Amino acid sequence: MFFPGVRHRSHRVPDAVVPFALAICAIALTLLGWAIFAPSPAGLEDDLEVVPGIASLGSIAYTIPRRDFDDLVVQPADLRAAPRVIASFPNSGSTGYHAHGVASPLGERIAVVSLPAFASRAGAKLSLVEVATGAIVQVEGNFDYFTRVSWSVDGTRLAATRLNESAGERTHSVMEIDASSGIAGPIAQFKDALDVVPVGYSFDSARLFVVVVDQRGSNLYFQRAGKTQWVAELSPGRTRDWSLSPDGSRLAFIDVLAGGSKTYVGRTLTTATGSITTLPAGGDQLGASWMPGSPLPSFGGPGGTLQLTEPGGEAPYIIPDGWSPTAAYLATTVYTGAFDDDGKPHRSLELVGQAGAGSLNSRTVLSSDSGAAFLGWVRNLN
Repeated sequence: MFFPGVRHRSHRVPDAVVPFALAICAIALTLLGWAIFAPSPAGLEDDLEVVPGIASLGSIAYTIPRRDFDDLVVQPADLRAAPRVIASFPNSGSTGYHAHGVASPLGERIAVVSLPAFASRAGAKLSLVEVATGAIVQVEGNFDYFTRVSWSVDGTRLAATRLNESAGERTHSVMEIDASSGIAGPIAQFKDALDVVPVGYSFDSARLFVVVVDQRGSNLYFQRAGKTQWVAELSPGRTRDWSLSPDGSRLAFIDVLAGGSKTYVGRTLTTATGSITTLPAGGDQLGASWMPGSPLPSFGGPGGTLQLTEPGGEAPYIIPDGWSPTAAYLATTVYTGAFDDDGKPHRSLELVGQAGAGSLNSRTVLSSDSGAAFLGWVRNLN
């Protein structure tokens, strides 16, 4: 069974404020719990139609690893039709570098990052796949294999990073790509950083938010009209698993701590003010996702706000990959507690959904291969 739950705790406040804050939290929890368990959130589908056709994104796109290539698969979430392979990409075989990427907000295209055999990390390819036809536009130049790809809200452009290492200098270039032509151009550069991550665009697509992790810690910037501006510090150390809310107002992330009882802590930054809030948890949190209509992110991991329960034994934990636009389904990566032959924790890609009013949530394994990757929600194939 699948039991989402959200808890909230403010930073230190005067004692007199605590009862009031607890009351507000109780109300918020009640509303959020109802929204999560309701099989069809009231009014949500109507709200989604403000963006034409968004509620028709009823299929999940993901990759299935093969020996020398990875298949890009589209599977209807209701399982009424069989999965279909719409494209394939070479992989690096024994190194374990498989294709990954993300679908556009309107589910019409999928950006796929792949690393051909014998290529270096900086030699990855970025391809744009048309969901309806399987046609592929190859983006010019090479990219960092570990790049995050982020789409503008209207799906007309996207951002990714290139990596250049020469003469002892390391430079990340943030590239913006025209989705129709595949033409890319640099819009920002950062030197000597560990990670440079385009985490998403603002709701009007005017600003691109970028997280930079370097010796100073983790900081959020935005790029607009050729200028790069600092927004806020996320942490004096490393961060990971960044997830921008759909309206661009909040950034959920995992703060990587040194020492203590917990190593991975879920936090949320408000982009307008730079304020950070922390959800209480009894264990490590990993991964973050935003359920449509929810003011709070969903965190995974052993101490996450989303949990699986199993009869007997220790329950596995999940990483939330992405909610469907109507919140009827959640794509998840499930860590089962077993280990692969290479000693890494085994994981499977699964779809969690609600079978109907008053019934238990269902679980469907999409792929039990640890190299499978969720790409996003896309339009149904004809």
